[in-house]
Amino acid sequence: MSDTNAVKWLHAQGVDFEVLTYEFTEIGADHAAHAVGRPLEAVCKTLIVEATGKAYWIAIIPGDQRFDLRLMAAAIHAKHADTAKPADAERITGYHVGGISPFAMRRHLPAVIEESLLALDRIIVNGGRRGVLVELATEDLVTLLDALPANICR
Repeated sequence: MSDTNAVKWLHAQGVDFEVLTYEFTEIGADHAAHAVGRPLEAVCKTLIVEATGKAYWIAIIPGDQRFDLRLMAAAIHAKHADTAKPADAERITGYHVGGISPFAMRRHLPAVIEESLLALDRIIVNGGRRGVLVELATEDLVTLLDALPANICR
């Protein structure tokens, strides 16, 4: 069940990570955190953001914070940013909403990570399928994605 493209890709990178699985019932970091017994602030949402000019980005934010589109636009030096429509996010990433992993997407996208996450040793992101999460060192995620730390939440 957990052998997703994201999990295969992480294995190929040689990083230490743990796969966490749960019975998916609905979308939401709060549900996922509760299901795997981890704190909500460590369970991240992977959002696909469309910026001015049809440029797409990954935004990784803690489950307990609210994403701010204006802060995201400022971080990526865009006039405007909005969350991608679910159908667009699925087409671009190759994953279903609720299981979008920042790893091994169909299309490479630049990433921004909420800077407050850098205070955590380990974080949890979707593993490429609903009900599959991966926990890894925050530093490894930043390195693998070449993620830009920025204040994108309020």
